[in-house]
Amino acid sequence: MIRVVLVEDHILVRSGIRHLLEARGPIRVVGEAGSGREALALLERLEADLAILDVSLPDCTGIDLCRTLKARFPNLRLLALSMHEDPEYVRGFLQAGGEGYVSKAAVDHELVDAVLAVARGERYLNPSLAMRLAMEMVQGEVQEESLSPREEEVLRLLAQGLSHKEVAERLAISEKTVATYRERGMEKLGLRTRSDLLRYAVRRGWLSG
Repeated sequence: MIRVVLVEDHILVRSGIRHLLEARGPIRVVGEAGSGREALALLERLEADLAILDVSLPDCTGIDLCRTLKARFPNLRLLALSMHEDPEYVRGFLQAGGEGYVSKAAVDHELVDAVLAVARGERYLNPSLAMRLAMEMVQGEVQEESLSPREEEVLRLLAQGLSHKEVAERLAISEKTVATYRERGMEKLGLRTRSDLLRYAVRRGWLSG
């Protein structure tokens, strides 16, 4: 029997998930929590194999809670069940230590499949999310390859917080040339704002180290 804790702030949603899981698989919901704080307190006193986390909670994000739970309960397996289908959320949860991610728009049996797979030690993404994540990765690789070495260099430095003047001094080029490389690179990557650039930089590991 797979012992599951539900972490979701809507009581009716928790009730529906509990009924679905216990009706369709060798699963028992041993506890429920409506916030990150409640989840931590609950898991300190309960024995659970797996926790299902909403990504949006009243006192924290599911991604932050995932990271905290993995540090405190390394053997606990974590599955996200969320309305957010943006690949950034999926990637963030998996990088935080989660083993699976299911959209709330997925069909019922996919949640049961996910719980069974994660409990076996596997990773799980429902098919639509897996496809979106794969497509984004492919598009990102194609986009990055289209940058010239100087365009990438300029964007990396700008993402790291340098001003146009500082980038110009670092690369021994004019500020106008920096602006030109920035505009070309941003256009190739389909980015519009500094926030877009920062998200792209994080995804590509430009800010690490």
